[in-house]
Amino acid sequence: MEQEEKPVTAPESFSVSIRGFDTEEHGREFANLIAGYVRELSRYIDLSGLDGITVASDYNQTLLELDRGYATSFRLTPSEEFVVGVAMTPSVLRNGTLKSHIVLSAGLALALENPESEHFMVALHTLAHECAHVEISRRFETAFPGILLRKKYDNPHDGMRWQVILACWDEFAATRISAPIGHDPTDWYEQNFLVFLKETRPKANGLIKAYRLHADHGRIMGEVYGAYGELLKSAAYHLGNMMGHNLSLDAFPVTKSALDGHWFAPYFHRFAELCKRIADDYGKWIDTKCFEALGDLADELVAEGGLRISRREGGAVGFDVPFTPETMPT
Repeated sequence: MEQEEKPVTAPESFSVSIRGFDTEEHGREFANLIAGYVRELSRYIDLSGLDGITVASDYNQTLLELDRGYATSFRLTPSEEFVVGVAMTPSVLRNGTLKSHIVLSAGLALALENPESEHFMVALHTLAHECAHVEISRRFETAFPGILLRKKYDNPHDGMRWQVILACWDEFAATRISAPIGHDPTDWYEQNFLVFLKETRPKANGLIKAYRLHADHGRIMGEVYGAYGELLKSAAYHLGNMMGHNLSLDAFPVTKSALDGHWFAPYFHRFAELCKRIADDYGKWIDTKCFEALGDLADELVAEGGLRISRREGGAVGFDVPFTPETMPT
């Protein structure tokens, strides 16, 4: 019996912007090509929340100039520390409605022109991963309207906490959804996690050592919370991909060995359980408690890393940075 083809979920029309191509004709041809790929992917990934796609040779500048539909001083920048970013799907507001806009570096995206290219499957997987972000944001917005882009936090800690919660959940879910499509990034996600596992604690300790000298309270909380948030996010990529491929930690002896006796191991296992719990109720959440649990874990992780955050009377937030041998300047 012939299986019925799944319907297209992408909007009937959406913008495809091409920047920095060699000729206008080449740009038009590629715009039609990538729009076709996106429509096909939308049979498997819900792209009803897609705003549009921008493919640019000047990827970094394009992120800075992207119209997000609201006033903000925050500027989008690609990751550059341990990995170099080539794609991003930020949320945008269009006439008060939350949507998602995919931005791709032309350097990678152009591989979609040639299915025989050694980079074709990587480009296809990257596009699928970004499409997955469109679906994930749509599901969250449907369950909890008004939080993404529009929620005002009472203090900097709540803002940082939710930034980590959403980043970790988004990458866990996106890697889970896109795992079967195109290139298999399993080895890359594992290696990326192992780098963060090794480098995060020394980096955070270095930031605290610097704080002992510069004493900038506003700066240190963001720096240390951000460092441990990136470690959790690297774990989210690895774990989401595991789930997407129906693999357990036993399939990753190198990761298992690295975690054995490591201070981060208890957090890794708890984080895996929390993400799985959210995924099991995907799109059916009745409150944000399951997401807040990720924030609680992040707070505990940051406290063990040397930054203890406390709630004060009236809702204010304070923090303490205990003196330890690892965080004292030499």
